[in-house]
Amino acid sequence: MKLRSHLLVAFVCTLLLTTSAAAAYKGSKLARGPVQDFSLTTQDNTAYSFDADSEGVTVVSFIFTRCPDVCPAITQLLKGVEGELTEREREDVSFISITVDPEYDTPERLAEFTTLHGVEWPHLTGTVEEMEPIWENFGLVVQQNVIEAHVMDYQPAETSVTIVNTSGNASNHMVEYSGWTLTELMAEQANISVNASLSTYGHMVHGLNGVDSPADWSWYWELNTWNASTMAWEMANVGVDSIDGFENSSLAWMPSTSNRSELPAPNTTAEASMTVMWPNGTTVQSNISTFNAYHATRGGLDVAGLNASIEMSTWGHYLSSINNETAPSTYEWWWNLYLWNGTAETWESSNYGMDEVLEPDHIAWAPSDVNISEIPRPVQHQNDTGVCNGHGWLMGSGESKHCMCDTGYGWDGNDRLSCISETTEDYTVGHSTITYILNPDREPTVAWTGDRWLVDDFTSDLRELLDRENLGGYADENTPSLSLLLTTLSIASAVIILPRREVGGDENEGKGGKMEAPPLN
Repeated sequence: MKLRSHLLVAFVCTLLLTTSAAAAYKGSKLARGPVQDFSLTTQDNTAYSFDADSEGVTVVSFIFTRCPDVCPAITQLLKGVEGELTEREREDVSFISITVDPEYDTPERLAEFTTLHGVEWPHLTGTVEEMEPIWENFGLVVQQNVIEAHVMDYQPAETSVTIVNTSGNASNHMVEYSGWTLTELMAEQANISVNASLSTYGHMVHGLNGVDSPADWSWYWELNTWNASTMAWEMANVGVDSIDGFENSSLAWMPSTSNRSELPAPNTTAEASMTVMWPNGTTVQSNISTFNAYHATRGGLDVAGLNASIEMSTWGHYLSSINNETAPSTYEWWWNLYLWNGTAETWESSNYGMDEVLEPDHIAWAPSDVNISEIPRPVQHQNDTGVCNGHGWLMGSGESKHCMCDTGYGWDGNDRLSCISETTEDYTVGHSTITYILNPDREPTVAWTGDRWLVDDFTSDLRELLDRENLGGYADENTPSLSLLLTTLSIASAVIILPRREVGGDENEGKGGKMEAPPLN
């Protein structure tokens, strides 16, 4: 009986000390000292103290609002995490985002950023002198050249159009805008009709808005391009189809007998601009302020030599045919627009018309009944081992060209076309940002790099830490109630003591005596 008594006592003690089983974190487990207190300014222009204003488990992300891809993705991912938490869990979880670009990220810009993304947690900024010790405290290496390379305008030349035909065959085309495509797009926008012919030499413009050049060739419609260096218009020395719309996005059409110096300067802030001077000297200008999926569709299909029927309806442009494959009028299927989700790395059906999708990265057109998983991923990553040392892919062009390095790799100093292994625990912020989960002692416990992580995995790590710290309602689940403990102790005491009362006389006699079997009922 002594053995049984000891086992039951051990059981009671174990029950008193029970906690939930420890599961491995899905992110990178850290072993660091606590982050020191700091004070910064929020997007509401109010003071924020780390120790005073954060409590429980804290999620700390590092962003910069000029970041065109990773930072918006991080914010939306964390918004998803926040939405996954129960009301009780949210009471013990704080979110904060800290800028790594304080010279640009003023409270006003952070306020615009949070409003745009529909989040309310503190977004913090300060002077560079205030920020540097905080970055160091978190083990971050903030390289300004990384940020500057990542801060760039929308690059339409990086856009691709994927086409899946009715037979399931797919093709991918990078978007290009010839002078002819831009002329058509901007003439359509300004409601200017174009009279042109197509020969082996390309398109020839004969008339604009009913004003045709004379048959005797006393004048003709002359194409001009804008020279940004000399700040002057120049007559194009090639045909309109040979004009690279990315290199020459400002065009002008005028009678060949007109005075070129009277052409007004183009709108250089627009993505593309076209000026028309009429024979009487008056001018009209048409601009594309922002490229959309309609423009990308035209740019991708035109360069691929694929004909398409795109009609204008009350709801905007509508694609009814590609390469002579016309969708049925019975709507058994239609040409559907798909958008590439770079975070989830999958295609998604667009909820908007092509005119409403602004600055698209990659789009696809396919029959509406296609299996979305069969649409091939866009061509965006180079597999050449000579590119980015085989550990990344190129983004941008010209002086903006740089490597997007894989997780765990970064630039070799200022060499933006290289990707080498990052061997330290410090994190370089730029293309690959970092998000921490801190325990209540302000110790970074888990780290997630980049924006390729899943909301479910991150939420799982948050709940694991809440569980370990008995926060977020998990204390109620892990700690036995007082009544349960008293009941358990009473039962255990009875089991331990009662056998001693039943065994009478000498212990040896009890051991050697004959025991009477209980009566059978």
